[in-house]
Amino acid sequence: MFGPGVSFNDEIYPPLLRCETPDLDAMEWAAEHRPAIDGLLLTHGAVVLRGFGVADADAFEAVAAALVNRLYGDYGDLPHEKDADRVYKSTPYPAQQSILFHHESSHMPQWPSRQFFCCIQPSRKGGATPIVDGRKVWAALPEELRGRFETLGIRYVRNFIPGLDVGWEQMFGTSDRGEVEERCRAQGVECQWLPDGVLRTVQNAPAVVQHPGTGEQVFFNQLFLHHTACLEPSVREVMSSLFGDDETAYPRSASFGDGSRIDDATVGLLRSLYDSLAQRFPWERGDVAVIDNMLVSHGRDPFEGERKIIVAMGDMVSRVALT
Repeated sequence: MFGPGVSFNDEIYPPLLRCETPDLDAMEWAAEHRPAIDGLLLTHGAVVLRGFGVADADAFEAVAAALVNRLYGDYGDLPHEKDADRVYKSTPYPAQQSILFHHESSHMPQWPSRQFFCCIQPSRKGGATPIVDGRKVWAALPEELRGRFETLGIRYVRNFIPGLDVGWEQMFGTSDRGEVEERCRAQGVECQWLPDGVLRTVQNAPAVVQHPGTGEQVFFNQLFLHHTACLEPSVREVMSSLFGDDETAYPRSASFGDGSRIDDATVGLLRSLYDSLAQRFPWERGDVAVIDNMLVSHGRDPFEGERKIIVAMGDMVSRVALT
């Protein structure tokens, strides 16, 4: 299926495609076998390419570009890798903390259907990129919660407060307030300028979607990256001292789509469920993980030592196109 010199192991998760031929052209191979890889992703949600000689951002971008129709180069939440328009650095987050599970940009009007990670430098300890199948999350949710999330969706509130989140200029790639307002209107995002010049955005999004390729229901959102219950206790205490009981004044917050609160116990139940379903694999230098962003969520474990994972994404999906 994958040609001579490439072995396939689906007895582990994610399935592993290993190149055994040193002179194989990774980009040409990826382009030729894209349909087969797409098929694996529909079944498993993720696959790892190992031993294909992907040593830098240029090689990574070439492989990623061969597996999508178009890579995305306008993502404001991540910094670009040096001299790479369509490759990003991973989230600049403290090494000793976890990045919680999320589907990239699932709270936005559009998101990547494909996400790619490349290991330039594995950490000495920890630093895995755990993934969770959103189909399994949805199947495991109590019926009452399913009904609320499916009916109400999630409301995300974000305040671009300097020093506490990326600035709105970086996020939108402009310092023109009028352009920001126009883009928000076009995407159905409510925005307002607070008295101190902070931009606040409010948007409702589904908590569950039907995958366009499989027709399956997937729990698909960014609840953990926005809900205040997921803040480190010390950080939540600081936020409370700054903003009081008004969680919508925090840099990020989330509620049900009608504005009613998603209680901390529900978030705790969800986090336990994700932890029980999480799958991990040890990074090796040159690994490329290909993820169906709509089927699986990803996170990052704490780590020690130097670690460098770079990111690409492509083939954007519009929420409007799914409805």
